[in-house]
Amino acid sequence: MHANYLIRWDRLLLAAIAAASLLSLIVILDKTGYPYAVLRFWVFDHLLRTQDIAGSILVLALALAAYLPRSRDSVTAFIALLSRHAWPLAGLTFVALCVAMLTAVHNHALAGDEHLALFQSRVFAAGHLTGKYPPELALRLVPTDYVWRWMIVSQSGAVAAAYWPGFALLVAPFSLIGAPWACNPLLASLSLVLMAKLAARLTGSAQAGGWAMLFALGSPGFLGMALSYFSMTAHLFLNLLFAWLLLERTPRRLAAAGAVGSLALVLNNPVPHMLFALPWILYIARQPQSARGLGALAAGYVPLTLLLGLGWWLFLRDMQGRTEVLPYAVPASLAERLANGAWYLFLQLQTVFTLPGEYTLMSRAAELARLWSWAVPGLPLLAVAGWWIARRQAAVSLFAASLACTLLGYLFVDFDQGYGWGARYVHPAWGALPILAAVAMLSPADAETSLRLRGYVARLALLSLVFANALRLFQIHLFMDEQLALRPPFENGRRQIVFISVNLPAYAQDFVQNDPFLRDPVIFMLSRGAKRDYEEVIRPRFPHARRTYDGLSGQVWRLD
Repeated sequence: MHANYLIRWDRLLLAAIAAASLLSLIVILDKTGYPYAVLRFWVFDHLLRTQDIAGSILVLALALAAYLPRSRDSVTAFIALLSRHAWPLAGLTFVALCVAMLTAVHNHALAGDEHLALFQSRVFAAGHLTGKYPPELALRLVPTDYVWRWMIVSQSGAVAAAYWPGFALLVAPFSLIGAPWACNPLLASLSLVLMAKLAARLTGSAQAGGWAMLFALGSPGFLGMALSYFSMTAHLFLNLLFAWLLLERTPRRLAAAGAVGSLALVLNNPVPHMLFALPWILYIARQPQSARGLGALAAGYVPLTLLLGLGWWLFLRDMQGRTEVLPYAVPASLAERLANGAWYLFLQLQTVFTLPGEYTLMSRAAELARLWSWAVPGLPLLAVAGWWIARRQAAVSLFAASLACTLLGYLFVDFDQGYGWGARYVHPAWGALPILAAVAMLSPADAETSLRLRGYVARLALLSLVFANALRLFQIHLFMDEQLALRPPFENGRRQIVFISVNLPAYAQDFVQNDPFLRDPVIFMLSRGAKRDYEEVIRPRFPHARRTYDGLSGQVWRLD
């Protein structure tokens, strides 16, 4: 009877993984309108169809494969090895991610959000606050959809990204040395160490750190998000550091946590950190001498939030100059300024946040399917188990609450994540998953039960580390190659102007990515038709240029 009980735990986890994988497949097929084709324009649905069906099937296959070896193998020594070498493992992870960033991703900012961060980081690295384009060409050098919405272009040709500048400042030192591609790999590697330290701290066992690192490294979503210029890896790192500082609530650590939180607030937008931090702040507010604790936390939050948050907004208003175009119009009087700011804030909130309808609910369900298929098989289930086992421990419950708050908060965001490897909107709180799952692995239980369960889970994680990461890296590489092939063919390193034809299904406008001071030899412009491109740009400025390509995707003009 006892042996059957032990075996049942393995079967229960396997059955739960199988059920969740099948459910995720149903969600994906329903969200993407199977059997109808998905246009590339609906990029989130396109990625679901082309990547996550295979990913969900692989999760199920790995769960079955990990169950086949029934030997009573011990994983204690292996996990202990990981926990003792957290920093060398993080170093190897950093090198591997840098190589993947340069090869699989081709060091290309895929989405507009990524390009904005990279653009502004190069501006800061050059010692400026804005880039500079020829005024008469500025609206060709910036995608039409970006102007006044994501990039501010002044009448003098000054250009700046509209997002808050925290992440661009983090990338700036890497841009200064010509290696912006190293920023997110470094932040992911540091996050790996933080997850190990937090798991060990919450359980009182160094082995928990080994489990947390194994869960993270076996999850393609954690590694894949680092292969981008999205700010989500920075959000993850800063939120983990924020939580680490709050494990001991001394005045100094509270102020330091506030300073870290303020940087997280202004990375690009404040929502990811607000959702993560809310349970921790409420917990502090319920403790004795809460006013002192909240005061120390606020003292850390306020300076950088005002400088980079409010300060950047005011700078962009002044940069744009007098115009009636929101969001950065500069009214004449203080009353007009306040009314303008309040009205724009209302419009922004109305645009972004809404009561969840059918489309939003389906988008969030599909994102959960991506969260599932881009993680170690069963990782969310193990995280729930870890929370339940140690739910009376405050820090464990706070991590779970931060994850739940993030999931619930984005139910009121009325659009899907678009690009992003894994579950992009959940990623700032993703660190809770391996930490809570590590708690489950270290929970007190019958020795034989723990041995079998840990052996099965370790095999799951190791198989995912090899096969799931390989699949996802191949998928990322394939998608990047397909996307970049949609550009007109040009030669790297040669002086050229590449006119990009408007092609909405292919997001071709995102190909218009230029250095903020036009220092790169290849310049991209939005095409307004071959005849206008020649008459307005080439003939008056580059009369000796030679056209080397003319096709549906655009034209290429050699300048030398």
